[in-house]
Amino acid sequence: MSLKNTAARTAVLSTLYDAIGAELKAAKKELETGLREAKEQTGTQRIGVSIGDGPDVGTVALVQPKAAAAITDAEAFTAWVMEHFGTEIERKFVASVAPAFQKKVLDQITAAGVTEWADPETGVIHEVPGVAMQGRAAHTRLTMPDVGKAAVAQAWREHRLAAVLPAALLPAAPAAGVDAARLAELEERDAWLSTLEAAGVDNWQGYEHAIAMRNGAEA
Repeated sequence: MSLKNTAARTAVLSTLYDAIGAELKAAKKELETGLREAKEQTGTQRIGVSIGDGPDVGTVALVQPKAAAAITDAEAFTAWVMEHFGTEIERKFVASVAPAFQKKVLDQITAAGVTEWADPETGVIHEVPGVAMQGRAAHTRLTMPDVGKAAVAQAWREHRLAAVLPAALLPAAPAAGVDAARLAELEERDAWLSTLEAAGVDNWQGYEHAIAMRNGAEA
């Protein structure tokens, strides 16, 4: 592939990436809002993903993380650590709790679900000040196996995604009289040939002979 073609490829992919990124952000926001409403109204938290009337090729679920421990009063938490675990205090210009120790305490409180922490060395259970269990926002999780991704790619090549994609992200419609399946086959072949070119097929010793055959020379 020539440098000029590589530059064009980069420009096209960059433009498509920006366009797809903006559409994806909007679609995810709309999907999350819809799933939140569905959960409140019907309890639905998971839906299948299908292309047209075909079988499901993936799933989307609304994931609700459990509450996690968080520092709500840094001074109170630091004072507690300073009193009981002085070696975990980092003294710079101000005293602060060692990040590793803070993470350990918060992770164990999160796992226990209560703001108590058991000192593994002494067994003493501490009621940890300055820490509270806080809920975390739900988010969506898309599960798309390889077979589902392949189905989406095939649907895109066959011009079957007009119902879910803006026109700017759809491939050009086939000209009148052109069979869509045949066009998809040719596009797949073109993509394969482009891959061969990128891999250096023009360095193959039979490349020039193939060109001559293409131009009418006898095999």
